[in-house]
Amino acid sequence: MRVDVAAGQVPKRSPPAVAIPADLSRVMGIAFSDQQLAAITAPMEPGLVVAGAGTGKTTVMAARVVWLVATGQVAADRVLGLTFTTKAAAELSRRVRAFLARAGLVGVPGSVVSDDEEAAEPTVLTYHAYAARLLAEHGLRVGFEPDTRVISDASRFQLAASAARRFEGAVDHLTTWLPTTVTGLLALDAELSEHLVEPADVRAFQRHEAALWAAGRQTTAVRKVLAACDQRTELLALVELYRRIKAERGVMDFSDQMAGAARLAEARSEVGTLERERFTLVLLDEYQDTSVAQARLLRALYSDGVDPGGRGHPVTAVGDPCQAIYGWRGASVGNIERFPAHFRQADGPVGPEAEAVRYPLSVNRRSCRRILQTANVVAAPLHADFPGAEPLVPGTGVAEGEVRLAVLETYQDELDFLAAEVRRAGAERAVSWSEIAVLARDNASIADIHDRLVASGVPVEVVGLSGLLHMPEVIEVVSTLQVLSDVTANPALLTLLAGPRWAIG
Repeated sequence: MRVDVAAGQVPKRSPPAVAIPADLSRVMGIAFSDQQLAAITAPMEPGLVVAGAGTGKTTVMAARVVWLVATGQVAADRVLGLTFTTKAAAELSRRVRAFLARAGLVGVPGSVVSDDEEAAEPTVLTYHAYAARLLAEHGLRVGFEPDTRVISDASRFQLAASAARRFEGAVDHLTTWLPTTVTGLLALDAELSEHLVEPADVRAFQRHEAALWAAGRQTTAVRKVLAACDQRTELLALVELYRRIKAERGVMDFSDQMAGAARLAEARSEVGTLERERFTLVLLDEYQDTSVAQARLLRALYSDGVDPGGRGHPVTAVGDPCQAIYGWRGASVGNIERFPAHFRQADGPVGPEAEAVRYPLSVNRRSCRRILQTANVVAAPLHADFPGAEPLVPGTGVAEGEVRLAVLETYQDELDFLAAEVRRAGAERAVSWSEIAVLARDNASIADIHDRLVASGVPVEVVGLSGLLHMPEVIEVVSTLQVLSDVTANPALLTLLAGPRWAIG
């Protein structure tokens, strides 16, 4: 398929009408529930799929693409899918490709193909990769240099540390330990970008709020709030210096990338026009974890947030407000609750009757009945706060399952009980070790759990970087690097001296 880059136009062509049997479940090889079929075959208009845990949201997204391509409503290469991680993007892309092939829509005579005879497939990207592409293609419209380089987390820390060392202003309230200051600097910079807020806005807000707190009764809690305001004021000055250093070196981080793309989309409505011509259907995964900047970017491109002509563009968001866990990194659960109002249908007056339709998915295919009953009791307050989320129900033929609770006297008793239960599960149920999962409440206990399971003869794989950082051998390596980098890193030095190599007690 040829694209006129200079004009920014994508030549239009109608997708071929491909017949598909009425029994979509048989074609896909999956027994879809009525809820899933309703979401899959929904009209080409904005819609919100509120998908509970284990209800098959990725399968529904992939099957919706197959349905719309098969019924001639959209061409496969005019579908855009966005998700958060590269792994999730690869999984969604793989499923879409497999379903299209299973339905005979790609890779066979009469399938949707581009001019060079290669199968045309949907575009599946992470949100940040999509923002990067927008800046590369349209950044010059707002003076953004396309050769700006995205730096890694390690480089971010180095630049922030450089900014802290170069800062010449007064520092009266921040900690004197550089890593803590740098961590706070980076967190504040990222939050400002994710919320599209400038340091001047935060200063104005703090001046107003601090005066109100100062006029109240000076309890310990109030004094902590005022101290936090003083620290944040000094951090804002460091953030401004850090941003100047990034501009001088022609670099940016992922938060800058997303904020830049959002400001681009809001400033130039023609960018949204071109993107809507390029992508007839848009799928948004894990929408409950999008930030303010991401939501504003998508609304500017694919709704009437900037251009009235964007109203009613077919956007299907998938997510669950009960699974929103990334507020600490700028995510706003309010985005998914406001989606129906932000992405309205093309027809009808402005009001609730024009809001996007909600499609619930509540049939869980992953867990047994008693597990779901327990989960619903725990999540009951969330279901009360978010009317769009429904309690989970088991699928047909699901086993009863087992839920047990143990109250033990000591921490060591808990570790012993856990090791015994894991060995019992492996012996009685004849399952492999890789099919048993142990969830810890915090990362600090992972090393103890690992050691106790290994001592009982159970092979263990620690999943995730945070857990690995608490492993003894990894702690040794990290402590060595910290001492080499900073001769005043006393905790790291003590870890090495008391460790197995030096063993100085």
